[in-house]
Amino acid sequence: MRGRGIRLTDETRAHAVERVSRTAKFFDRLGDVDVRLTRVKSHDSDHRFRAELSARAAGQLVRATGEGDTVRRSVDAASDHFERRLRRLSRRLSDRRRHRPKPEVRAGGPRRRSDQPDERYPSISRVRRSVGKPMTPEEAAIVMEEEGEAVVLFSNVETGDLNVLYRSAGGRLELIEPA
Repeated sequence: MRGRGIRLTDETRAHAVERVSRTAKFFDRLGDVDVRLTRVKSHDSDHRFRAELSARAAGQLVRATGEGDTVRRSVDAASDHFERRLRRLSRRLSDRRRHRPKPEVRAGGPRRRSDQPDERYPSISRVRRSVGKPMTPEEAAIVMEEEGEAVVLFSNVETGDLNVLYRSAGGRLELIEPA
């Protein structure tokens, strides 16, 4: 913790440490947090304070600033900003993990050592990737009709489960839900 134009008291240090440690609980891989407190001259008042927080998290530098009319308020504003940035980084990392491509399935089923297709398994002619977009079964039926799809994979907004909507041989729409 460093102060520029400010005398750092034990109370100020304790408050900054308490706020930063409370913020750090939102991200488990957070490095050491650097806290800089500065007195800033402003046009509307003689004393304005700025707190700057920076740390490495998941290999990225995360910075946040906050200003206030007291040192305490500037630390509070900076730690709130820091918390929002850490949550956003955490969300981005979990989304990246969640949407990581799955290993490719080889068309034609399992292969023998000679790499020749085995007639015991059905052959897959095409692999098509689909994102189960959140929608209701009624919306899935509309998408199915508009796009001329034979099958629609979607995330049911009512249950949160992946569902499949398809047209049966009799021409009716049928829904497959997990048991």
